Amino acid sequence: MEFRISSSRLASPRAGATSQFYKNGTKLLGAVALAAPRPGRDTAREMSQENVDFVTGLFDATGDMDKEAVLAALPDVVPQICDPEIEWIEDPQRADSRTYRGHEGVIESWRRWLNAFGEWGFEVERITDCGGGDVFVAMREQGTGALTEAPVEATNYAVITVKDGKIRRYREFYDEAAALEAAGLRE
Repeated sequence: MEFRISSSRLASPRAGATSQFYKNGTKLLGAVALAAPRPGRDTAREMSQENVDFVTGLFDATGDMDKEAVLAALPDVVPQICDPEIEWIEDPQRADSRTYRGHEGVIESWRRWLNAFGEWGFEVERITDCGGGDVFVAMREQGTGALTEAPVEATNYAVITVKDGKIRRYREFYDEAAALEAAGLRE
């Protein structure tokens, strides 16, 4: 099962980020909770669809948030969407690549990443069910460097493992072939 989403989401930081916890009049955290899969379903197909819906809902809920709003929301959102024992693996091609564990690790990874940008946004290009709880995501990030203000743009990939309605593992890739192989998919 595959979904394609195409809408630009580049936003510059602005004051009053807490107002960005709402999307279309709905509190962000409520939107995430509504999208979360319900544990204990009977069939693998239903669970796969719920995992895809969950991941899609996460990206949709944060798509209009700017960098500062995302950073401000992390302490509240991460425990709601991530398993307490989450493993967050950054691509080994990154010079500063790390593997994080737990909620604080996810928050630290996001802070390190987003603080490198002046402006930051993303566009989800593809979300694909991989079976076994895994969801493949292709996304294009764009922004400006925090120090240089130089424009940057890259396509990144993730294999997200959802278990019992929360993200259990996040694997980041810069190479599409490596991501597809990790997801058990072929081009």
